[in-house]
Amino acid sequence: MPPKPSAKGAKEASKSHKARSSDKKRRVRKESYSVYCVLKQVHTNTGISSKSMSIMNSFVNGVFERLAAETSRLAHYNKRSRISSHEIQTCV
Repeated sequence: MPPKPSAKGAKEASKSHKARSSDKKRRVRKESYSVYCVLKQVHTNTGISSKSMSIMNSFVNGVFERLAAETSRLAHYNKRSRISSHEIQTCV
């Protein structure tokens, strides 16, 4: 018959499991005011809600990631180690 685990051992195991999950750093998305600044330059008397601002930030970040991925792929196809303006213009 196997020995029963003590209650103290169970508590220690749960604490160590909790400590491990909190050790991992979660990447926090940083939002910028660049979209807001451009809006104010183009339309000075127009406002934008925080939800709309969040949507615009997501859109701009998504487009940027797709452009960067395509540009990186083009540089890899052409066996280049650097991304130049030529690759960026080609992917656009």
